[in-house]
Amino acid sequence: MLKSVRASMALVAGALALSSLSLVHASDYPSKPVTVVVSFSAGGPVDSLMRALGQRLTEEWKQPVVIDNKPGANEAIGAQVVARAPADGYTLFASTEGPLTQNQYLYKKLPYNPNKDFTAVTQLVQVPMVLVTPINFPANTLKEFLDLARSRASNPISYGSTCMGGVTHLPMSMLAKDTNIAFVHVPYKGAAPLLPELASGQIDSAFLAVSAAAPFIADKKLKALVISAPQRIPTLPQVPTFKELGVKDVQATFIMAMTAPAGTPQAIVDKIAASVQTVMNDPKFREKYTEPFAYLPVASSPKDFAAYLAKDRAYQAERVKISGAVLD
Repeated sequence: MLKSVRASMALVAGALALSSLSLVHASDYPSKPVTVVVSFSAGGPVDSLMRALGQRLTEEWKQPVVIDNKPGANEAIGAQVVARAPADGYTLFASTEGPLTQNQYLYKKLPYNPNKDFTAVTQLVQVPMVLVTPINFPANTLKEFLDLARSRASNPISYGSTCMGGVTHLPMSMLAKDTNIAFVHVPYKGAAPLLPELASGQIDSAFLAVSAAAPFIADKKLKALVISAPQRIPTLPQVPTFKELGVKDVQATFIMAMTAPAGTPQAIVDKIAASVQTVMNDPKFREKYTEPFAYLPVASSPKDFAAYLAKDRAYQAERVKISGAVLD
């Protein structure tokens, strides 16, 4: 009995010591440069937001925040780098939900475990997407678009995506299921080759991030039928939401988020999240880096973001299954 009590006391003492050590490390964090691995090429939305955020964190932490672009394999390359990095808070991961909740259903094998290799830090923003068509397409509303699609069973309406199984592909799969309408999927290698072919009418439609579609809408090369957002947005005030139209929202949105290697001390994770929240909630930062691109700021806590990911895994499993997408 005495041995058992002593053993329990030793375990408690050890846990308290580790907790104290973690707090000490957090109080000194960061004491050297912090690297943020971005799962996309330089110049894209995730990269641009992280460079702006990184500059502000550099000022707050008095340590450089270095952006390291690792694009490819639907964000799996960057994910692998971070999964294998030391869990000390000095290597962070900026990505969409792709490598965190989607890839496990798109690939038979991954070089990392999305459910075990990362610690949730914060969801930065939610990015709404808009259903667009060429300016001369013979439908001006979502209802007209769906009615036309039903009438063209022998010649289905086509839609483009920036990649098979990605955030611009899965929403149309859900819309097809919800409306019992067949569409033809045309995958591209990114938005750069997709947009000019959509604008010229070589494909009929696409779900795209507002930031990507807005310039083409302003130039009257594309028209927007519906937006996936809780309410209308200032960037496209004329475009109704699914809710307004009384249609089930296919959740054509994606997130930008930050995670860390699994095992990163919670005190450090909390400190990073708090710093990010301070920046993301700054009205001047939002005015310059989120509002012009129709990003919806979230800046969630680690606990809330972990809960979001757990729920999203089940949702993405359903979407990928419906789409039939396979990437290996």
